[in-house]
Amino acid sequence: MATVAGKAVIYEDELEMATIPLPCVLRAHDLIQIVITYTGVLSESMYGLYRCKYRDRMGNPSTMLVTQFQAKCARLAFPCWDEPAFKAEFTLALTVPSSHTALSNMPVVRETEDCEGVKTVYFERSPRMSTYLLAIISGELDYIEATTLTGNIIADSDPPQRAPVPCRVYTAAADIDKVQFSLDTAVKVLELLVDMFGCAYPLPKLDLVAVPELEAGGMENWGLILFRTVRLFITSQTSLWIRQKAVYVIAHELSHQWFGNLVTMAWWDDLWLNEGFATWIGIHITDLMYPEWRRWDHFAIEDRQAALSADSLRSSHPVQVTIKGSADIDQVFDSITYYKGCSLIRMLSAHLGTDAFMAGIRAYLNAHAYASATTSDLWVALETASGQPVAELMRSWTTCVGYPVVSVDADFETGELRLTQNRFLHSGHVTPEEDSTLWWVPLGMVSSESAHPVSAVLHDRSGSFVIPGSPAATWIKLNYNNAGLYRVRYSRDALRRLASAAASGNLMCTADAVGILNDAIALAISGHVPTSAVLDMVTAFQERQPEFVVLQILGLFLESLHQTWADRSPPAVREHIRALARSLFASQAAALGWTHRPGDSPMVARLRVISIPRAAWAGDAQVIAQALEYFE
Repeated sequence: MATVAGKAVIYEDELEMATIPLPCVLRAHDLIQIVITYTGVLSESMYGLYRCKYRDRMGNPSTMLVTQFQAKCARLAFPCWDEPAFKAEFTLALTVPSSHTALSNMPVVRETEDCEGVKTVYFERSPRMSTYLLAIISGELDYIEATTLTGNIIADSDPPQRAPVPCRVYTAAADIDKVQFSLDTAVKVLELLVDMFGCAYPLPKLDLVAVPELEAGGMENWGLILFRTVRLFITSQTSLWIRQKAVYVIAHELSHQWFGNLVTMAWWDDLWLNEGFATWIGIHITDLMYPEWRRWDHFAIEDRQAALSADSLRSSHPVQVTIKGSADIDQVFDSITYYKGCSLIRMLSAHLGTDAFMAGIRAYLNAHAYASATTSDLWVALETASGQPVAELMRSWTTCVGYPVVSVDADFETGELRLTQNRFLHSGHVTPEEDSTLWWVPLGMVSSESAHPVSAVLHDRSGSFVIPGSPAATWIKLNYNNAGLYRVRYSRDALRRLASAAASGNLMCTADAVGILNDAIALAISGHVPTSAVLDMVTAFQERQPEFVVLQILGLFLESLHQTWADRSPPAVREHIRALARSLFASQAAALGWTHRPGDSPMVARLRVISIPRAAWAGDAQVIAQALEYFE
């Protein structure tokens, strides 16, 4: 039992807390020194300070030391106030084998040889930071390096110049030829982020490390970011999907160096501030660097759909969720926090305008640098930058569970548009108690006579609006560019008009097409609209120029519909579904062929990947014959 001045230290295991009795009474702002001698466990659990298996320079099995402290695992490595708001400056020294490279958040100050085969590595003092961002690595590692001028302004430089920031990617020696793409990406992303945030990279170096055994895809430790090897090992043979994911994850983790590390949420109930924003930035940066990847289109069918699906369940939770104790923290690292959070950031930035939104972000970072902040602090900064009541607009979106479905009743003769909002549930059955929330809904209306969105907002349960371009308008669509986090339920007449627009090629961007299809499918599943309404849309989209994200949605829907009727319908019904799938995918498979051709765009490659197997599933004789020929 540990004691201080003869008094026992009190341990509360359930709270993971120790109370240290002091020999004197302390006053506010008194400085004291606490020296604690302790022992710990090097685990293999991928939490705290743990052992990670890899192969050394000679190709032999070896072990490196790695840390994973998020969210509450720094306490597994050393005694500390292990909560994000308790920031401190850290000075570390590591005693490791002489053959090892030892890394931490800050640069190495010096090394000393303690005895044969053992050295101690001393690091610079860190700035104020949270415990979960502290990191340690020790192993036989090699690196490649580049330098970018993204650091703080050099004192007395005229004209002002930024300090160079060395960027390195570390990995085991045998894999050093696989990380050049990741280094180039990190340098470019860092430069873009400095420009976006209007704020220098806060630390004197940036290291990325490929770790064979890591709990998450990436961990944003300040100045020492850890990645699973698959996220950094990119070669000429790497698939497009893995390459896209690598760029996104690097951008996501680097954005945390400001949004999360420089300014940290005060408590885990605002985790969405970190992860929702980093997800948005990761996609935004990827889209800036590789617009041909059309990353936001993929967000619409993947990440956004994951958020909408999870949040349509009664078991969902608000993005600002109450965290009563440390045991609750890990539960909020989910699709609501990441993808609903990102969707809300995207909706708000679209409404405020990117310039006003980023001005607010810069003000937020400047006001709370090296400290902690809350969702309310972000709203204050955005309100000042935009002049809009952001806190009022976003309150129900962040503090309430779920999202609305907006029902559309359009009278094209009079031009009147009647809208009603209700909570959407996957089951389709919403009780009055569950339907008590009213959301601020940015409508973003476009019509056949108004290519540019007309801004309007639904605040109440119901509201009347004017169809843009009426009475000449022949169709109307809400939620321009799929920016709002809600579903739209069109009347059957309005949906038929949209189907006609799609068939004639007059429907707007891909994101709008994705929104219409995803909403129609979800509403059919929940019982809000008949399945025949979705089939009308599938038929209409046969006439549209083939697009990967659209065909992906249609293919998944038809496979799901076929499976639903597998045991409860005549064979003729199932064959009609397969015939519809053949009409969508067989011609695409024939036109694209089985092999990559010079000049194929990334989207053509992905279109080929989905068209051939779905044409085969649908029973296309030509694709099946070709597959058998390749097999034999």
